[in-house]
This record gives sequence, C-alpha cells and structure tokens, in this order.
Amino acid sequence: MQKTVVDGLSMWSVWQPGPNVFFNSFFVEAGGGNLIVDPLPLSEPDAAQIDERGGAAWVVVTNRDHERDAKNVAARFGAKIAASEADAPLLGIPVDRTLKEGDELGGGRVLTFEGLKTAGEIALQFRAKKAAIAGDALWGDVAGKLRLGPKLADAERAALSLRRLAAVRPEHLLIGDGQCIFSDATRVIWQCLEACEGVYVNKINVDEAEWKHDPPGTREPYVGSWTDIDFEIGAEQLGYRVARIPAGKAFCPTHWHTAEEEVFIVTEGEPTLVTPRGTWKLRKGDFVAFPARASGAHKIVNESNVPCDVIMIANVEPNDSCFYPDSKKVLIERAGLILRDHPALDYFDGE
Repeated sequence: MQKTVVDGLSMWSVWQPGPNVFFNSFFVEAGGGNLIVDPLPLSEPDAAQIDERGGAAWVVVTNRDHERDAKNVAARFGAKIAASEADAPLLGIPVDRTLKEGDELGGGRVLTFEGLKTAGEIALQFRAKKAAIAGDALWGDVAGKLRLGPKLADAERAALSLRRLAAVRPEHLLIGDGQCIFSDATRVIWQCLEACEGVYVNKINVDEAEWKHDPPGTREPYVGSWTDIDFEIGAEQLGYRVARIPAGKAFCPTHWHTAEEEVFIVTEGEPTLVTPRGTWKLRKGDFVAFPARASGAHKIVNESNVPCDVIMIANVEPNDSCFYPDSKKVLIERAGLILRDHPALDYFDGE
C-alpha cells in the first residue's frame, strides 16, 4: 500500500489492460474511525499495514460498479459498509448506512451528483486534508488530465452537477479509475468541465443555486439565507454571494477587511446600512463600496417589514484579515483564527 502526499491517505492499485488504467482503492486514517474506499482485493501485507494503523471502521462504496471486494474487506476488519441512498439497493451486499448530500463519515463530507452513469454516484470531501475522493465521476486515463466517466445518463446534467466537486476547491483529487491528481486539482477539474461540449458550466441562475439557511433563533439577530455562487461557476479572483435578509434581521456583525474590497448591490427591498459614520436607508439599485480599511466598516440590517436581497462581491485574498470593531475581534483568514484585538499586546509580552 502506497502512502500519498495527502497526510493520512494511502492507496493501492491494480492495472487494467482493457481500459489501460489503474483501478485504485483508498485507505483514510480518521480520528472517528478509519475508512476504506472502493476496495480492490487486499494483499496480506497491505492488510497488515491497515491493522497497524488501527484497522478500518467503514468501507465506503462510491457507486454500484465499485462494490469490488467490499464484502471480504469489510469482513477482514469487522467494518461496516456505507453507500449512497440511490445505489445501496443495487449492491450485492448488505449496507449498514446509506449516505446523502452533506452527511459526514470518517472526516469526509458526502457530495452527490446527477446525470452520471449511476444515480447514486458520490464523492467524499476531506476539508482538513484539502482532498476529495471520487469513484467513477471522473477518469484520469491521460496522466495529468481528467474526463467525465463513461456511459453518462445525461452529459449536460453531469457536467453541471460536477461543479459541486470543483466548488469545494480540492488541492488533491483521488479517483477510482486512472491517474489521481496531486496538487492543483481544482484547476484540472475546471479544465475538464469547461471542455464539455453543449454546456456552459461558468453560468448559473440564482434559482438554480444551492441556498443555505440560518435556523431561526440560532444567532439572533443574524439570520438569513445566502448562496455562494462564485466557486460553483469557476470564479478565481472574485467572490460573489447573494444574501436574503428577513424582516427585522441582520446579515453580519459590523466588520471591515484589510485586503478584500467589497461592493454590495441591492436588488430587492430597502435594507439599512449601519456604519461608524452613520446610518443610511438603501433602496433597489443602490451600489455601496466598502474599501479595505477601517472607514469601510459596515453592517446591513433589514428594518423593513419585507425581505431584502443583496448581491455581495469582493476580491478573494487568502491573506485577508477582518476586524469586528463592536466586539473588538479580528479574524486571521489564512490561520482560521478569531482573536481579541484589544488590548494591544507588547511585542515581547509573555516572553
């Protein structure tokens, strides 16, 4: 079993002379129980390595054609078997857990797709590892490139659906058939999707986008719905979101950025702009700029009795920091840390 550049992720492969590709299987070390994905038969030395790393709690089958040796491998480690809701009934083995979009298993989040060879094709995103594992969704039969898998049910729907995989921006993509992509995987996925004929994958309508919702009462008054459509259609330098703010609610606490300049465009309703420089009523058609400095601090509140919609656009800058003057916090974007920015510490404090 071969270790990969992805920490805690190993693989083993078997050459298939017919399609001229390697078929691959994966072992993922995870604190909540190790995973084996799409298992080919295991040699005893490889099985011993898995034993040494804590065995396996789950065997995941990404599609009906990747059942492979799941029954024997699961029995070898006393593992349970998981597959998608759509494909589980099509397998020749009992399934202990069915998976749907957004489910979590072994540190991986389930992504589902449409229009592929099988209705239940899934992938697993491992955010902490900056990696994703896909079964038959994409093939790597030319090293360094990807193409859509064979026998698609609907090529256009498949290409549009696979944007979901690109949108999570994996650095590494491990696939069941062909050469995996180690490093720069997001760009390679988009290169594949943009080459698909008969569909323009860099376009989406708001009513087609996936909306997220704050459950009422969870973080009052910051309650609303939003859709991030930037990465879903291949954006790289700009981020754009549509926010829908219910009556009497607010979207984000007062904040300003050090490197990301924002512009808000009101498309529906009459939200109120709250800033350290004053409060202003906005209306449909207003553009509001927020420079990347303290004077750009802002919060949007909906004081009206009807919902309002706001398009939010900014440049994407991984070295950005965000200050929250009301609560004296600072978000260090690259480190993912939120700290108090007051009182200021001396350089040698605590040394």
